[in-house]
Amino acid sequence: MRKPFFIAKQGRKPSGLLGKLVAHIMAKETADENAFALKLLQLQPEDAVLEIGCGHGQTLAKAAGFVQRGRLCGIDFSPVMYRHAMRRHRQLVAAKRIEFHFGSSDRLPFDDQSFDKVFAVHTVYFWQTPLDHLAEARRVLKLQGRFVLGFRPAEDIGFQASFPREIYHIRPEAEIARLAAEAGFEVVDLRRYARGAVQMSFLIATRTLDKPA
Repeated sequence: MRKPFFIAKQGRKPSGLLGKLVAHIMAKETADENAFALKLLQLQPEDAVLEIGCGHGQTLAKAAGFVQRGRLCGIDFSPVMYRHAMRRHRQLVAAKRIEFHFGSSDRLPFDDQSFDKVFAVHTVYFWQTPLDHLAEARRVLKLQGRFVLGFRPAEDIGFQASFPREIYHIRPEAEIARLAAEAGFEVVDLRRYARGAVQMSFLIATRTLDKPA
């Protein structure tokens, strides 16, 4: 069944009263694949970690159990989700365990090579110019750092048929891998994860030494 256009827009950028409800629903519906992404990151106690499209902030809160002495940052371009994360995790924010930032992932407000690990789950569909976002993710990743990108691919025919193309840019696995390579990542692996009818793909990549000009 095809999702209504206004629901698809909320999936991209939750807003208003409906957006607050979406925040709670997303936290529950995406918990398993977000946990799988954390597993693939191979988190260490002193890691600096960035989640792109952090939404409700639940995944970073869970990461805080692994990263006790590092830095945990999240960024989201939905004001509703940013406020929700700040409010829901105010104790972790006050303790300076987590930082939440409001902004777009094609212009990340962080210095070059700031993070050991960078990840994003269910965000790539909304990047009209994905190379800009991927290049920024690589820019802020340290050399030999680990990048994990989780997404439902075009190979999932049911997913592709359910969401309007005006909002969801659903791409096949090979295209995502190619875009990551064009952005300068070295693609290490592609893992698959299934939750009922949901098919997920996880691209794992790293930042190696830049080639000399």
